[in-house]
Amino acid sequence: MSTGNEKNDALDFISNPYFGDISSDMTDVGNSSIDDEEEEQGEAIEEHVLERVEKIAENTVQELSDDFLPPLPMNYQIYFERLLEKEDAILKQKIQSLMNLQSLSQDRVILFEKSVKEGLASIKRILELVSELYRDLHKTHNISEKYAKELAGIDNKLVFNNTIKFFLKDLDDIKNKSGSQIDELKEIYQRAVHIVNDINENTIYDSKFEVYNKRYFFSLIDKERELIEEMKYDTTILTLTLTKNIIDSIKDKALILVLLKSIAKLLLKTSRRSDILAYLGNGIFAMGLKYSDIDSAKKAAERLIDTAKETNVFSDGKDVQLTLAVGIAKVRPQKSVENIIQCSLTALKSALEENVSFKVYTQDEAAE
Repeated sequence: MSTGNEKNDALDFISNPYFGDISSDMTDVGNSSIDDEEEEQGEAIEEHVLERVEKIAENTVQELSDDFLPPLPMNYQIYFERLLEKEDAILKQKIQSLMNLQSLSQDRVILFEKSVKEGLASIKRILELVSELYRDLHKTHNISEKYAKELAGIDNKLVFNNTIKFFLKDLDDIKNKSGSQIDELKEIYQRAVHIVNDINENTIYDSKFEVYNKRYFFSLIDKERELIEEMKYDTTILTLTLTKNIIDSIKDKALILVLLKSIAKLLLKTSRRSDILAYLGNGIFAMGLKYSDIDSAKKAAERLIDTAKETNVFSDGKDVQLTLAVGIAKVRPQKSVENIIQCSLTALKSALEENVSFKVYTQDEAAE
């Protein structure tokens, strides 16, 4: 079905800056053979990528079957990404780029939450400005009253006083009107705050570090407990923070914040799409590894720690190497979410106290 906006919606390649100056009478075909060759190479690469995707897909279904897991979307994605990790870097990057083109509803939620917080900040500033204006107006009224009293003893009192009364009446009218507007603004602002607070109670995102927040992480791990009980697979949790020597040696809170943001970026860069990343507060991050046993979690911790050591943060003339301590625990259906997280935090505390890179919660280590 056609619409009245078809002409407006048509792609205009000539005026699009990304395509440069393309005209219909372009006749330069001197490099056509080279262009044809490059096009054939591109098609060959694309065909190879598609072949590998198909093969990975076949192997994904086979491994799910071998592990007696149903090919549900989440299970499939996790196993697909696990196999993708074994591909060479260039191929993996090409396939990952294709996957990243798929929009995620969570990204939209994150953008929405950002806009809500920015909107609230704007509303708050508007109220502050209006409040300042009201105070200035009130001050003007008081000054006018002061001068009116001082001028009351001058000749022609009747005329003069009447003029002052009219002047004060006009000021009173303005002040009363402004006061009414301020009251209305306060009421609107309080309603907005109530709405935003309701939204904040259901947020999933930590805006400072761009990972999940603690509340949402707990809810995801709670769901994971239920899935594990039904499907009988392994999931582990890593909790991680800066090592004790960094915490003890750096007193600058701004630099600590920079280091924590570096950890967040590291997690986002190195994690699989199926990993659950969150900030728990007090400088501690968490990472949920689906379909990963303790041995897999150890390897993941080692990779994180090694990658972090390659990261140097420069601030105020200081060069700080990013070193991490990690605690590992297993998600067990019979335990509460709080207990599971506490087990990982207990392991993290041991790693910090013993000055080692990572520790596994004692009972989980013994059970392996």
